[in-house]
Amino acid sequence: MKRTEVNMLSGSIFKGLLSMTIPIMIMNVMQTLFNVIDMTVLGKFADDGAVGAVGVCGTLITMCTSLLIGISAGANVIIARHLGEKDPESTEEAVSTAILFSFVGGIVLMILGISCAEILLKWTNCPDDLLSMATLYFRLYFLGAPVILLYNFSASILRAAGDTKRPMYFLLFGGVVKVLLNLCCVTLFDMTVEGVAIATIVSNAIAGGLAFRTVLGMKDKLHFSLKKLKFYPTELKQILYMGIPTGLQSALYSLANTVIVTAVNSFGPDATTGVSIANQFDGILYQISYAPSLATIPYIAQNIGAGNLKRAKQTVVRAILITVAFGATFGMLSAVFSGQLSSLMSTTPAVIQFSQQKMIIVSSTYFICGINEVMGGTLRGMGKPILPTIATLLFMCAIRFVWVYLIFPLYPNLSFLYLIWPIGWTLSIIMLVIAFVPTMAKLQKKLAK
Repeated sequence: MKRTEVNMLSGSIFKGLLSMTIPIMIMNVMQTLFNVIDMTVLGKFADDGAVGAVGVCGTLITMCTSLLIGISAGANVIIARHLGEKDPESTEEAVSTAILFSFVGGIVLMILGISCAEILLKWTNCPDDLLSMATLYFRLYFLGAPVILLYNFSASILRAAGDTKRPMYFLLFGGVVKVLLNLCCVTLFDMTVEGVAIATIVSNAIAGGLAFRTVLGMKDKLHFSLKKLKFYPTELKQILYMGIPTGLQSALYSLANTVIVTAVNSFGPDATTGVSIANQFDGILYQISYAPSLATIPYIAQNIGAGNLKRAKQTVVRAILITVAFGATFGMLSAVFSGQLSSLMSTTPAVIQFSQQKMIIVSSTYFICGINEVMGGTLRGMGKPILPTIATLLFMCAIRFVWVYLIFPLYPNLSFLYLIWPIGWTLSIIMLVIAFVPTMAKLQKKLAK
């Protein structure tokens, strides 16, 4: 086993989870932080309009990319399970199928993103004075969709084997290039949103190319050959079965957030920009809370593949402890210093106030989100991806529609609007825990036969 890989089938679970979680956390936080730097550069060297234009695209971009990126999580589960079962032939076929899917899916996503940009932005009630810049950024961003998917699928394949360090290194390198290129485009060439988009494409191309090259060069348990690159029906079916619900879950969550965006946009450009700023820091908190879940999925899948349910259950408990510790600590820091953080991207008092308002309420409760993600990841690792999707549909999506269109009009205050975050997370956790108990019992009976 390579030094970059974690042995998920033996040894300390807590140490193993931390060894996988921290690189994922650093990788995802840095990726989000690079986006924050983009916004900061625009705020300092362009104007609030450019900040708002990039920010208003964020939720839509996540919604549009979530389904296909979610399928990469399905590949992660299937490959991890084959590794636990010690089935090299199925592993190679799953890797080949995943890589080819990233190529095809990336091209389809690029075409759809470019052609539907303005329609989608108008659907979110994007303010008219931001629409042209937002449309330009959205279209340029989706030019890079193929390399975005290439990175995500390649990184998921490496994580299935317990390697979370190299994907982190690749993303960090690409991110540094992104920041430098962003500064050059905005400060030297007087670009605004187009400069940020170009820097993003180059960054993703670097990270995706390096990750794919690593997968291609694997000579051990993840080995595959380009000569055998094709869709294997059995593996494709399993990957889609695991991945589509996961992708739908993320897409539904993003769809629900667009409903929130429409409510926020009704308060004017200052609110739109302020909440866009808050969303950047909330994005960092989400990645911190979400990282233990990404480590949990292959841990659970490999141990179930190996028939070790006791170790799988121990993994869940330790993952929850890790996510609560990180989520509560960083969430409270974000809430306490919300004013100072918001002022990094804008000097407009009204914008800062709108940003603070959201961060104080939502940031301090992000540890609840972490528990929800770990429970959802656990069920996906157990081969039950539909249950977390149903929980998301009910408590992250449907409840937000009800909240925005039926309850919020009775109390049209943004602080009241933001309460739906912790309420939805808590209700989802209750459902997932109730689902986890009988699912584990069925697996125990199946292995006992």
